[in-house]
Amino acid sequence: MANEAVSKPKLYIVYMGEHSYPDSDSVISSNYVLLASVVGSISQAKEATTHHYHKSFRGFSAVLTPEQAQTLRETESVISVFESKIARLHTTHSWNFLGIDAIPQNNKLKKMETKLDVIIGVIDSGVWPESESFNDRELGPKPNFKGECVTGNLNNQPFKCNKKIIGARYYSKGFEVAKGPLESQNQTFFRSPRDNEGHGTHTASTIAGSEVNLTLFDSSKGVTRGGMPSARLAIYKACWLGLCDSADVLSAFHDAIQDGVHIISISAGTTPTSFFTDICSIGSYHAFKEGILVSAAAGNGGTIGTVANVAPWTLTVAASTIDREFNSNVQLGNSAILKGSSINPLQVNTYYGLIDGSTAAAVNVAADNA
Repeated sequence: MANEAVSKPKLYIVYMGEHSYPDSDSVISSNYVLLASVVGSISQAKEATTHHYHKSFRGFSAVLTPEQAQTLRETESVISVFESKIARLHTTHSWNFLGIDAIPQNNKLKKMETKLDVIIGVIDSGVWPESESFNDRELGPKPNFKGECVTGNLNNQPFKCNKKIIGARYYSKGFEVAKGPLESQNQTFFRSPRDNEGHGTHTASTIAGSEVNLTLFDSSKGVTRGGMPSARLAIYKACWLGLCDSADVLSAFHDAIQDGVHIISISAGTTPTSFFTDICSIGSYHAFKEGILVSAAAGNGGTIGTVANVAPWTLTVAASTIDREFNSNVQLGNSAILKGSSINPLQVNTYYGLIDGSTAAAVNVAADNA
């Protein structure tokens, strides 16, 4: 039983760096030959493989035993072999909080940015394309872009692109090897670039959302916008049910580089490892070599000072506190008024008591007045 546990097949990523093959077919054929040397035959190699990385860098992901992975690790042409791990998503008036609008140079951006046609690739949980943040009313013709818009399951709210969202893809093979078919998860999902979690929609709209007039609970009225409303978006959905398989994320990097995006944003990560076994490090390195900036979240977890996505060729974006408050006044029976943070007064038809008020009395406040 112990030997069976040690030899249980898992999904591994085999990374071989840059290549000089004339075309993608040659890379894929060579990948199969290499893999066949450890699994037994070309047909078995094809069955074991889930992804090929065959354009800006060479590699593949395949279901292997630890022993087979070690054999490949000892092959001269292989840089690294590592288990495909599960990354987690990281997470508004962000631009005001950062003071961006106060920078004189930024005041000119509104006039300049319409000429730039920047394409930003977002690797996340997809987007909800019908959101007003992705309207294309103020945008001109689509710029040159080598990617495509994959609509997904036509019977399940098909995904549609426009002049704002100019490309979209999705990747699930790695996740399904690790966790089983999406259909077996007993959760709502869309087998398409459509977002059913909200994380990707939030990050994409923060980056490049179009200007939208809004009112939030009759309190916050104004205009919401992303950092660069005129930018176009290319969506790469590699995260499902809050989890992102490394092999899927690396495929998203691979396609984003070839599609011709100018910036890649990713708000997900794993525990930091060696640069040669970290998918964000590998993907962002090859993006950097093509002149593509990668902005990656530093993460929300760990002990003090812990960050993720720290490769020197990556722009690592740190989290911070926010200064948003919903203030309310509470008048006590003795006419004293206490000011504190609360949420807006919404009409609630049914009362839901969470705790007895007397158990949460403030210092020097009688239980009867709590």
